[in-house]
Amino acid sequence: MKKAVTIKSIAEQLNLSRNTVSKALNGQYVPEATRELVLKKAQEMNYKSLNASHVEVGSKRYRILVVAGKPLININYFIPLVKSIENYCYEHNYELFQYTYALNRTPFSSFAEHVKELNVDGIVAIECFDKEFVAKMINLGKPVCFNDFTAGNLRVNKNYDIISTDDEKSICNIVKYIGSKYNVRHFTFVGDRTHCLSFYERYMGMRRGINYGAGAHADSHDILCKDESFDYGNSNAIKTEILKLKYKPECFVCCNDFVARNVCDALKSLKMRIPQDVLVVGFDNVPESTAVSPAITSFSIDKDFLGREALRTLVNRIEHPDYPSRLITVSTTLILRESTNRVTRF
Repeated sequence: MKKAVTIKSIAEQLNLSRNTVSKALNGQYVPEATRELVLKKAQEMNYKSLNASHVEVGSKRYRILVVAGKPLININYFIPLVKSIENYCYEHNYELFQYTYALNRTPFSSFAEHVKELNVDGIVAIECFDKEFVAKMINLGKPVCFNDFTAGNLRVNKNYDIISTDDEKSICNIVKYIGSKYNVRHFTFVGDRTHCLSFYERYMGMRRGINYGAGAHADSHDILCKDESFDYGNSNAIKTEILKLKYKPECFVCCNDFVARNVCDALKSLKMRIPQDVLVVGFDNVPESTAVSPAITSFSIDKDFLGREALRTLVNRIEHPDYPSRLITVSTTLILRESTNRVTRF
């Protein structure tokens, strides 16, 4: 006969005290991470005394709106991010709503009315970088957590936070590494540095890394075309810009893997070998980084953690609206691949 699952057996599985498990199951205070761990294990073990009230005890059923500045379903970077947000809301019994805001096509008044009708408790903003839209959204008075942010200076009321990746430090370190290992001095950034905060910090990280090597750099060394007037998905357009450069680049630092893949295609059409003649660095570690040959050096981001941290940060903001706004930086992991694996020549 199968033994009944008890608080003691759950405690033994988690190496926690029975008192801690009992508190977590009965809505008394324990750290949120511990409470989640206990509830998850209780569900896994089919603890008979667990019911919906356990999930809701000690936490409000918040109404969360995810607003996106573009359709996200077909973008590899955002699929796991949005999935983690959905899972977190499901686990905590939050109501989740989604809204895509089409800049220049959707009146802000329509969005504001939608927020009012839903009566949401807080907003997670993804790919929302237009300064005017961001300012208006914050001024609706709802707590907001941004995944990345606008690149320009923005002076608005508080009641928002930003989750971002460690972009500047990540790129600075890879530029220093490449400069030292291969004696590379000529770096070229590819991407609209004003598109968003992360792209700007990746650009600044490259500049910092170059400065460590006492190298000189100017904007004319880069491909910084504005997104609205340039197609970074067109390798022929990138090829044209490469041919305009005043000197032969030794390493291309790209704003993300999507752009890096197209840079690789442009370089191949110019008969430039990667990595023998030129190195390429991307960012985000999405499938595009390994869909080309050679595979592209990139930075991996824990997108599941990024989504969950956005929700945790937003709930904290909802419960503590007077706290100062925060920029929360999530570390990245460097993935060295063939695009920067040049055999050192002696």
